[in-house]
Amino acid sequence: MNRKQKVRIVFFILMIGLVLSFMVLAEAFNATIQHDNNEYTKVNADIQGEIDTLKVKVKTSNNIDSIEKVAIEQLGMVYPGDEQCVYLTENDKPKGGFAAMLKSRAYN
Repeated sequence: MNRKQKVRIVFFILMIGLVLSFMVLAEAFNATIQHDNNEYTKVNADIQGEIDTLKVKVKTSNNIDSIEKVAIEQLGMVYPGDEQCVYLTENDKPKGGFAAMLKSRAYN
């Protein structure tokens, strides 16, 4: 073997070593990313569980029976009697409509 062939063989071996080293580094990087992905998946599952719990709480809170129970027990509200009812006539109608009156009171 002459010197030129030896240089080619050494160069070829070095290139193979570099390629293999690159593959090992790429695999290590891939393992790190996979680990992070698994952690994010776990956190995501925990958050999804919390979301599902909150959805159930919202549905039970929006239930009319639940609202009535809180209104009566915690806020002391009662249904009005006949003597407490107010009947509106056409003259009691606000100018511009009821929605306009509510809007003006809410934003002023």
